[in-house]
Formats: sequence, structure tokens, C-alpha cells
Amino acid sequence: MSLKDQDDYCFVYNDASHHVDFLEAFRTFYKEGLFTDVTLVSSSGEIFRCHKAALAACSHYFKVMFTADMKEKSKNQIKLSGIDHAILDSLLNYAYTAQIRITARNVQSLLQASDQLRFVSVKEACEQFLVRHLDIVNCLGMHSFAEFHVCPNLEKEARRLIVSRFEEVWTQDEFVELSFEKMLYIFSQNNLNVGKEEALLSPLVRWVAHDTQKRIEYIHDLLGCIKINIDDIYFRTSLELHKKHLLNENRIQSLLYYSLRPQAQEASKRSTANMFVVGGYYWHPLSEVHVWDPASDNWIQGEDMPDHTRESYSATCLGPNIYITGGYRTDNIEALNTVWIYNVERDEWTEGCPMLQARYYHCSVTLGGCVYALGGYRKGAPSQEAEFYDPLKKSWIPIANMVKGVGNATACVLRDVIYVSGGHYGYRGSCTYDKIQSFHADVNEWSILTVCPHPGKFNSDSQHAVQKQNLITTTQQLNLALEARTFLGKTPLSVQLCNLDKILEVTEELHDK
Repeated sequence: MSLKDQDDYCFVYNDASHHVDFLEAFRTFYKEGLFTDVTLVSSSGEIFRCHKAALAACSHYFKVMFTADMKEKSKNQIKLSGIDHAILDSLLNYAYTAQIRITARNVQSLLQASDQLRFVSVKEACEQFLVRHLDIVNCLGMHSFAEFHVCPNLEKEARRLIVSRFEEVWTQDEFVELSFEKMLYIFSQNNLNVGKEEALLSPLVRWVAHDTQKRIEYIHDLLGCIKINIDDIYFRTSLELHKKHLLNENRIQSLLYYSLRPQAQEASKRSTANMFVVGGYYWHPLSEVHVWDPASDNWIQGEDMPDHTRESYSATCLGPNIYITGGYRTDNIEALNTVWIYNVERDEWTEGCPMLQARYYHCSVTLGGCVYALGGYRKGAPSQEAEFYDPLKKSWIPIANMVKGVGNATACVLRDVIYVSGGHYGYRGSCTYDKIQSFHADVNEWSILTVCPHPGKFNSDSQHAVQKQNLITTTQQLNLALEARTFLGKTPLSVQLCNLDKILEVTEELHDK
């Protein structure tokens, strides 16, 4: 067949490595200063020779600058005030390599610069990094930071942490530095999670007393956000009488409490965090999701878990997501490594990244923005292996092995330490483990903390109930309470186990100190 007879024949060649080679070539041009047509100058005067096309491809800021009728369009040198040379260097390396190193040290500066220069992907990556590292200590500052730089996901997650754990948040140092507008915003949240409305008086008084002369005028507006019955005339009069004296925190609190009227009717309740009950077992595995609203005392049903034949899995909560890990199916006892994620806001399930190790009868907790899967059983034998899921990296990462592999144990987190109490070991759980293991993530190390006086009562044979922010594992009569030294931030010299009604006594003693 002659070529003339094949005039209509077409072959489309696709070079799969072209985009990689193209980017590599531009990276070489940048490093060697070839074909550059614009110079960027950092705030400290360092010079970076770049290509307008590369900058415009990654940054809407530069695209507009080089195409719109702006004075910079015709300039060969552009001064970028307020952007540090190290941050600018990182952004330019990203433009030529598609990679950028984000750390706790540079993330805020990097987000600010990427926001200013409209490196959208970098800003989103920095936002995800900050969400991953949200905690009680930094959530107030991160919420303000997110509002200023328009980071919707960070703002939502910081707000979730503030309202769900407000009774811990208001004791932080940053709380007294809040503006009146931010205080009003927080106190106006209908889902602010407090035991009772009167509990908001203490944070209000603490905030006012930090700068009494300037803040005393705001107290009535903030009281208006609290659904309590107060004798406003008595309070205003008392406040005026005491203004001549130095008002301190104790005096303001006394005035407020003396102004409280006897409750003629029950104060309206705020909507609180809901409780989610996932699965269970009744003659066969259950896949239902039941949601309880404490404010209305109503139960509603959520979307069923997709894998309805699974049992002996573990549940924990991270942000708006409930992670269901591992387990086994009823037709065999082969451990599973599958992960299902239930989003409580959208009422929907998605399949997550599988664990490195299949397991059932294991524990799971959340710490530092990650999900930990600990111990459990595989092939009828206990496993010492543990791992955690980093939602930012979207992967499971192994950690040090437990001192003793156990199943049916109970786990909790206190002050950035994971505690695993009791459990079973031996073939199919024939032996009961009588010790409490602790894991320090900062040094990746397990240790034995103490011995359980009643180890059988710490086994997690009960159903899991999950709040929007906390996993609750009911454990019959006993709860773990560390000695006062732990709560005071010191290394515990000893640990005591006590009944649930004793924990309040421990807490009261700590508050007194």
C-alpha cells in the first residue's frame, strides 16, 4: 500500500513525559538565569530573575500584573514589599518544581504571601496544614487569622473547636486578648457547648477583669447573649456604686451572682453537640447510625454504614468525620484493613485510605489532628503493631509497637499522651491484661504506666458513642484518673485508679490549688 493511499490515516502521538520534561527545562532555565525577562526583589533586597510566563501560570496576581494596564507591565524589576526572601524563594521554587516545603515555622508567612500573590494552590495547602495542627491552645488565634486571610475551611474547623470545647478554650492565655467583637461573636453562637448558661459568667468576668476600665462598658452587651434571668436594674446600680473602687475579677463575679434572680422558668437551652451511635450487634451486625440531640431529647436516624456485614471495628472522631476502622465480616474472621468515614454534617459515607495492617478488636483515638489505630487481633492472635493516619498526607504511618499487643482494650487521650487500659491477649483473647500502657507521640515510645486493680472492667465490650468532637467509650464502673501532678503539667510519680464519683473530688482539689 502506497503512502498516497493512506492520506486519511492519522496517528496522534502523546508524549507522557512531556510536561515533566517541560517543567524540568524551565527549572534549569531559572537556576541558570537563562531567557529570564523579569526580576523580583524581596523586602530585604534579594534579587530573583524569573520568567513572566512561569509566574503568570501559577499566580493570578502576576497574570493580571503582566496583562492589565499596570505600570509594572513594562517594568523589568518589581519590588515585593513585605515578602521575606526565604518565603519568596519557596514560592518561586514551587512555580518551577510544583513542590513546596511547609513547616510549622513558615506556614503562616507562606500563607500570607501566597494570599497576597494569589498562589491559590499553595494557600490551600497551608490552610490544610493549619487545620491539621489546630488545638485548644491556638484555635482562637487561628480563627482570627482565617477570617483575615479568608480561609473558609480553617475558619470552620477553628470555630468548631472553639464552640465544642469552650470550657477549655476560655482558660487559655489568648482568651483575655480577644476583642469585644470576637467575644460577642463567640457568645452569640447557639451551639456553644457549656453545661449551663451560668457557666458563661466566669469567662465573661475573666475577660472584663483583664482590662476593666475599657471593657466594663461591654458587659451588658455580652450578658445579653447569655440566656439567664438577671436583675438588670440591681446589677447596673451595683456596678455604678462600685466603679469608684477598683473592680477586680472577684468583685465583678460577686456582683453578677448577686444579681441572678431565682429562676421563674427554665432558661432556654443552647443546642449542644449531638451524639452519634454507630453500628452495634443484635443477633447480627448492625449498620445503622442513630443521632441523639440532648437539647430536644430526640433520636433521628442517619445514613447506614455501607459495609453492613462488618463487626468488631473501632470508631473515633476527627473534626466533622467519624472514622470506622478494621473489623471482620460475619462470614469469616479474617481481619479487615478497610476504613469508612462518616461526615456528620453531610450525613454521608466515603471509603478512606486502608490501614497498613488489618485488625479487629483494636482501639482508635485521635491525637494531634491524626487518627491512631492501636493493637487488636489478626488471625486469632493479638498484635502489637500500631499506626496513625495523617489526613494531610492521606496515608497511614507506622509507629512503635505496643509493649503488649491486646484486643478489647479501652483507649483515651490526656495531655497529648495516649493511654490504653486493660484488654485481652492470648489465642482468641483467653488471657486478661492487667496493665495500662501509655504512648508519647513526641518520642514515639510506649511504656507501662501502672497496674489495673480490676482489669476486666476496662475492656471495651460496650458500644461506641461518638460526639461531634469526642469519642465516648463506656467502661462500666471505672475510669482512669491520673494523680494531680499530671494535671499540673508535671511527670506523674504515681497513678491511682478510682471510681467515677471520685473524679469530681480530684478535679475540685486541682481547681483549689
